[in-house]
Amino acid sequence: MKLILLLGLAMALGSAACSRKAADANDPKRRLNDYISRSFDVRKAEDKEHLLGYLTGPAKTRLAAWSPEQFREAFIESKRKFVKLVFTEVKPVSASETNITYELTYIDQGKSSDAKVTHKKLGQLVQENGAWLIKDVRNIKELVEYQNEMSLP
Repeated sequence: MKLILLLGLAMALGSAACSRKAADANDPKRRLNDYISRSFDVRKAEDKEHLLGYLTGPAKTRLAAWSPEQFREAFIESKRKFVKLVFTEVKPVSASETNITYELTYIDQGKSSDAKVTHKKLGQLVQENGAWLIKDVRNIKELVEYQNEMSLP
């Protein structure tokens, strides 16, 4: 009996995972979340093409114009550690356009001391051919908190 229950659960989870990819493309928040996750997992220059698959319009044009050196410095050599992503507002503009305000926090393990960086951003997503794509992203605010930084009064 337990075996049948476990098999049923495994089949349900497996079918959910198979259908997840199609569903993710139809949810703008999920799509933006997936792009951000991928951007923190870039390991090689060939990943640029995969990231471009999430983009359209000005955002795609900007990333496509980056040289291999620029891409490597920004995504591969940067020492960023993801902390959290919080969606603060989802505002549908039309059936095929949505604006999402979000806060992205990560640890920048740069040359000097580590810094906790929080970006508040506005992402503009549009639906093209049944999938949500990131058209543009604008910075609203940036907060940098240096860790182990000593200051004099």
